[in-house]
Amino acid sequence: MNLEKAKKIASRALLILSVLALIVMIGTVLVTSLYTVPISDDYWYARTGIGAKGLWHRFIVAVQFSYEIYVHHQGTYFTSFIGSLFNPLIHGGFPKLRVVMFINAVMAFASILSFVYVALGKLKVKSATARVFILAAATFVITGFDAFQEIFYWFVGACVYGFPMSLGMFAVTLLLLANGRENSTKPFCVLSAILGFCAVGASLAITGTVCWLVLSIVVFYAVKDKKLDKKNIWVFLACFGGALINAAAPGNFIRLDLESGESFTLVDGIINTWGYFIYALKWLFLNKNYGCVFLALIITGFVIFGRSRTTAAAKDEQPHDDAQAPEESKRFTRAYAILSAMLLFTPFVTVFPVLMGYGVGWMPNRCFYILIVVMDIALGNLALAVGALLSDLLKEKAQKPVLIALAAVLLALFVTTPYNIREYIFLKMDKQLYLGEFQENYDKTKAMIDSFADMEGEDVELDVPTHPEEIRNFYCFYLTEDPTSNFNKDIAKAYGLKSIVNTRKED
Repeated sequence: MNLEKAKKIASRALLILSVLALIVMIGTVLVTSLYTVPISDDYWYARTGIGAKGLWHRFIVAVQFSYEIYVHHQGTYFTSFIGSLFNPLIHGGFPKLRVVMFINAVMAFASILSFVYVALGKLKVKSATARVFILAAATFVITGFDAFQEIFYWFVGACVYGFPMSLGMFAVTLLLLANGRENSTKPFCVLSAILGFCAVGASLAITGTVCWLVLSIVVFYAVKDKKLDKKNIWVFLACFGGALINAAAPGNFIRLDLESGESFTLVDGIINTWGYFIYALKWLFLNKNYGCVFLALIITGFVIFGRSRTTAAAKDEQPHDDAQAPEESKRFTRAYAILSAMLLFTPFVTVFPVLMGYGVGWMPNRCFYILIVVMDIALGNLALAVGALLSDLLKEKAQKPVLIALAAVLLALFVTTPYNIREYIFLKMDKQLYLGEFQENYDKTKAMIDSFADMEGEDVELDVPTHPEEIRNFYCFYLTEDPTSNFNKDIAKAYGLKSIVNTRKED
């Protein structure tokens, strides 16, 4: 067997393994999402819509609820609207909840992977194996390190964070596609602007992230093409305009006064943002095994971009080094360097609005998901760039020994890391699915809620969990001990009960 044939076999094997990994990782989340049950703020978002008949009535109720949230709680003009309009507690019940949560999971992965795929095309990564492997690596970070229950297994979390983040990533992807076309760019830009405007009407974490990613694309093409493209500017203005509407909400200032126990200055915000960024880096590289992912992507960049130059040289094409590259290639390199730097700054833009806007020094799981997604993209891009730079700096004779050394270090890291395959969250969840944990919780919760139909107007006592984390990697139905709390009142109202209380004591 000659060397080239061996390389083809290895490449095909890696492609197949990457595809299988994608199926397992994404499939785990999709299947588990089908067992989501109503919890927590799902009932709050349904409060004003209980009893609404017909689509038009529910639409009016959703507009009213969105206005109430905007004025009294936060500027999430889009997500509070869809959180009411599509709330399964108002209409549709458990079947609708399954459909909504499944679509949320599909959109989450489709938006991230389509962005990565299109971005790789812009970098002229032609190898199908390399593209699919990079997609698998990006997916592993999202599914292997945390279950992100507040995104995938909580209706309101999906509405306020999952859906808008997906729409934001689709908006950025469409903007990239629009800049790669000579004709018919208007539909891409219009749809990008609409999706971007909707996306920024969400949590401030998403608002800042989407605006910054769109701005990064605008700057990239402005440097690359030596001009500001009007279509790019219009998309950015749509996103920025929505962000201003969000930020100006009276509810943001009311919430800031309620949640911030003490004055939270600009300096505090910057310090806490930096601290949270360092925490996320430690979480990825020390608590998890992102070091393996990062090094694997460096090797990928080293191989694919080194091979591109070798192929170009074999065809007597212009080499890519600065000394001989045409002006257009230099501009692309300069623009890409600026873009990469802006991507590395994205985590700060994600965290800072949350800490400052809500006056708190911490981020919940749902915001942490947004942070990990953008770090996944930024650090992944950095790793590919480092690999490409290494292959460019090294002479051809030195490339093979360096590649072997990198592979050896990767193998050593993979074998010695405490965060081994037994710790991967999607595999733990596969075991839970196999044992029927999620299915059993779903059946019991559904049977309990269905039984409320025979208890209308009654005082109901239940022995149920007092917090949603009763099941690992998931959220379950829970109640408080206080029947007069707004939380218990919302649940009682949803099912026509006089009151509802939990008899189980707090752990």
